[in-house]
Amino acid sequence: MVWISWNAGRYGFAIASMMVLVAACQPAAETPAPSDNGEATEETAPETVNETETTSEPTSASPAPTAPNSNSGANSTPTAAATPAQSCAVSAYVVDTDPAGLNVRSGPGSDFAVQGTLPTDVPVEVSIVGATDGWFLVNEAYSLEQQELEQPGWVYGPLLGVSTTSLNINDPEAPTTLYAAPDGSASVAATIPKYSDVTLFDCAGDWLQVDHAAATGWLAIGEQCSNPVSTCP
Repeated sequence: MVWISWNAGRYGFAIASMMVLVAACQPAAETPAPSDNGEATEETAPETVNETETTSEPTSASPAPTAPNSNSGANSTPTAAATPAQSCAVSAYVVDTDPAGLNVRSGPGSDFAVQGTLPTDVPVEVSIVGATDGWFLVNEAYSLEQQELEQPGWVYGPLLGVSTTSLNINDPEAPTTLYAAPDGSASVAATIPKYSDVTLFDCAGDWLQVDHAAATGWLAIGEQCSNPVSTCP
């Protein structure tokens, strides 16, 4: 009996020793680093920040409008644009930087169909004939080489712009005046530096409502420069 007990004890010691060795070879479990409040936290990858955000078309969840059909049962081709709320006679240039191009839509809103695009990798000047709710009806668009517009359509105003000049012929450095209304006798909303780049909000006749940093106002035709490749006098 003594011999059996001794051997059993020896074998038990050997088995226990082997278990210790196996446990020592196992990799240690990772323990989450404690947070400031003493709770374990899970490490996450740093969030990527997009530093190249640009103005884009507003989005709309409403269904795409359909053109009225005056002939029941007949196919009708919708015209390129609805009647604009404002009639305009101004020019501007494309400031959109989307490599896919500037959308030209069949109506004044992002839920109207895209009927074409204007290039954004070359200078393009557009002729504006109307506006509705921040959208501009364009009937011509020229790059340095060709007409880029197949048919009149609507583009989002803040993706178009002009540079400013000054009507003050006695002072070459005179600032540009922005008015509170499209009227030269209206109060002055702000003055901004000559040769400033501004984006479009609205138009009325040959006036443009523009935005420059924190200043918004109406810009007279004589202080608008729609040349995309050079400044105006």
